[in-house]
Amino acid sequence: MRSVISLTAALALLSACASQQPLTKREQGALTGAALGAGTGALIGSATGGSAGTGAAIGAGLGLLTGAIAGGAAENRQGETAAPPPSTFTPATQPTQQQARPTTPTTATVDPTKGQFVNGTRWRVQVYVDVDPEALESTPAITLNPQQSWQHSLDLGPHRVIAQAYVDTQFGTRTVGRYDRTIQVDPRGNGWTLRFTEADFR
Repeated sequence: MRSVISLTAALALLSACASQQPLTKREQGALTGAALGAGTGALIGSATGGSAGTGAAIGAGLGLLTGAIAGGAAENRQGETAAPPPSTFTPATQPTQQQARPTTPTTATVDPTKGQFVNGTRWRVQVYVDVDPEALESTPAITLNPQQSWQHSLDLGPHRVIAQAYVDTQFGTRTVGRYDRTIQVDPRGNGWTLRFTEADFR
């Protein structure tokens, strides 16, 4: 009887220590098997006229071993169940952002039809463009004072330019000379400039 009490006290102490932290399935099975085996062994020992303590000790040992085996098997099954299946998820491919291609700066286009008349003389110059020489008196002219310039546009191709230079004297306005030439506006050019010099009117 004393052996039963000692074994029961040992199981109780083991249960108290185990309560400080969660038991695994193997430990729970071993503890439960030992308790059941001890009780069953004590009952069988008393019933058969043998020693209850010896029966309890044998039953506890067998129960401990059997419970540990059963608990370990349960623990293994739980581990297999809890293990997540291998992931087959394939992350979606992020769309590749198309990088903006650097733009090459384009050369500023120059209008070849834009140009200017420049009076490089000491005289007043009147300019006529594509005008009939016989109709100069009735056609408005571009008047340029000495060293003056005038912005003008001419279409591509040839243009007849007539210019007359005048000088003011005490006897009135007198004609110095006449300029009559054809100029060409080139589409490949960067504009045009027609500069009148005193030599052009001699």
